[in-house]
Order: sequence, then C-alpha cells, then structure tokens
Amino acid sequence: MTFVTVSPEGTTTAIRINRPPLNIINLEMMNELARALETASQSDQTAVVVLRSGVEGVFSAGADVREHLPDRADELIRTFEALVRQLLTYPMPTVSVVQGKCLGGGMELALACDFVLATKGAVFGQPEVKVGVFPPAALVLLPRTVGPRTAHDILLTGRTVPAEEAAGLGLVTRVVDEDGLESALNRLSGMLSEHSRVVMELIKRGVRECGSLPLGEALRRSSDLYLQELMRTEDALEGLNAFLEKRKPEWKNR
Repeated sequence: MTFVTVSPEGTTTAIRINRPPLNIINLEMMNELARALETASQSDQTAVVVLRSGVEGVFSAGADVREHLPDRADELIRTFEALVRQLLTYPMPTVSVVQGKCLGGGMELALACDFVLATKGAVFGQPEVKVGVFPPAALVLLPRTVGPRTAHDILLTGRTVPAEEAAGLGLVTRVVDEDGLESALNRLSGMLSEHSRVVMELIKRGVRECGSLPLGEALRRSSDLYLQELMRTEDALEGLNAFLEKRKPEWKNR
C-alpha cells in the first residue's frame, strides 16, 4: 500500500497513515485504510487496533479538498462513509493516537474510534464551514458525543479545540505528555488485551445498538443481548467460573 502501513506488535496491530507533510486523506488512502482494518480484524492474534500517524507532528489535516469538487464528491463521501461505518462497527477495540493537528476528516476518523489518546499539543477541529461545506460524519457523531450545543460551536465556527478542552468535552479519552505517550498507549492496549475479544465485541454492539433506543427499550435490548448472546459464549462461563475459583480466566474468544 502507498499511504498506509500495518504493523502487528504482539496483541496490538498498529495502522499508520503516511502521506507527508499533512496526511491529507484521499480516496486511495481511504481504500487502503479499509483493507488494512479488514486484514487486522481477521487476525487471531490481534486484540486491539491502533490508528496513528506515520508523519511527525500531525495526525491528519483532513480530506483532499480537490476530491470534494462535484466530479469526485460522490465517490469521496460514500467511500468515507463506508470507512467510518467500518470503524464504528469494528469487532475489536480501536484506539486513535493523536499528535499535532487532527482536523476535518482526520477528526472524523478519530471520533469513529473507541478511544482517543492525545498528547497535550494536539488540536482538533472541523474547519469545513470555512470553505463552504460541512463534514457529514461529524454532523452525526459530534452531537452524539458532545451534545448539540457544543457540536454547533465546533461545526459552525470551524475553530480548533486544544487537547485539554477536547478531553473536557468528551472528544478525547486521555491527554498525556509527549514523552509519556508510548507508555500510556501500552498500558491501555495491555488492559484491553487481557479481556475476551468476543465479550468486548458484544459490549461494543450493546453500546451502539442501545444508545439510540428509548430507555425502556434499551434496557430490554441490553438484557436480551446478555441472556441470548453473552451467556451462550464459552468465555462468559469461563470468566464467572474463574472468578469463583480464584484463578485467571483462559479465554477462548468464543
């Protein structure tokens, strides 16, 4: 692949986007990212996927403006929509590691991941309004993450949001010092890798499916997911028995 590299690192697979100087996202990169995510999801060894930049000082400054013009817009938007859907429904935990600028389509990719680990110098923003368009994925994901009022603030002004403020808004999971980034990532990945993949996948499904339902219906759906799917897995029984027997569980991931 031209703009994406895939690096298995123990139970973690790192997917790096690499299109200097600003990691501008084009159609080719989107297709490569989709293939890389699909490949990682099929690995029995991978428990966590990390999306990060291979370019120093920037996550991504957004999508290629030239591909937003009418002759390419349909392909660009539909391809990016499919990529965001792939991340949102991904079977295992995803972590985006953000250093430097995370703007436009880059911020949308980060929003679609389960965790956002950012350094203190990172900045986030959706500046599309400044060039007369809007970010389709962020239009959906931002209000669900930060609420409509804050989403309006970010989308209508096009301003950049520093990492610490982004964490306070719920856009970022953790903010760390630059020199503590790798150790923080290793700790998070290690915690996630200790758990059953099939159980984590069900948790992700539950959060996704129940989040848009009315309260009573959501509680019913969550209970059904627990009783009809979770309790039919080998790992649920193994985890409960291991706790009662005071031993470490041995996950089968099924």
